[in-house]
Amino acid sequence: MNKQQAVNLFLKTFAGSPDKDVYNTLLRISAVISKEKKEIFFLEDEEGSNIYFLCSGMVKLSKTNDEGKEAVIHFVKSGEIFAEILLYLKNKYPVTATALENCEALAIDSGKLFEEIRKNPEFSMKLIGVLAGRIKYFVNMIENLTLADTRKRFLSYLKNFAEKQQSNKVKLPVNKGELALLLGSTPETFSRLLKKLADERVIEAKGKEIILLNMDEIS
Repeated sequence: MNKQQAVNLFLKTFAGSPDKDVYNTLLRISAVISKEKKEIFFLEDEEGSNIYFLCSGMVKLSKTNDEGKEAVIHFVKSGEIFAEILLYLKNKYPVTATALENCEALAIDSGKLFEEIRKNPEFSMKLIGVLAGRIKYFVNMIENLTLADTRKRFLSYLKNFAEKQQSNKVKLPVNKGELALLLGSTPETFSRLLKKLADERVIEAKGKEIILLNMDEIS
């Protein structure tokens, strides 16, 4: 994907119809980068200036605690932005971003983007809407992680996914091992949970596809 296509996709996703001035500005302050599977976009606490819009692929955002254990914060899908917190943290990344697939992303200079936000109130309102949606997601994740056990966390995750997709068939965005980390569990514990839920006819699991059989249990 060339830069013109990436900028058009960014504007279509977040601003509806492209604005010529914003389009030309983004062309000046951005670049398209590619990462292969398992490559790092940036490391936790690393200094940098780029906010990213993911054009294709999937990215894992994670943090490491004092004991060296990885905690998954979010899986970024194509059409989403990440590292937008740089607008507030002054060029320091709070998480590590790892490509889970081959990825292409539009890298936007955060300092120059901030100047564009100051000059273009309509564009800034669009961006605020995007950030508000991200805040809601992280609030839900925090609430989910405070639930008593992995079962409740996973069922809450499925419920949110089902409501978003408006279907009782949910396709997990990543493999089970990565999802276990997101839920604060281990792959072994998560595999046992999937089997137990299937035996109880709460769900039916077919690879990454989960069919919700008992919505009363999940609700």
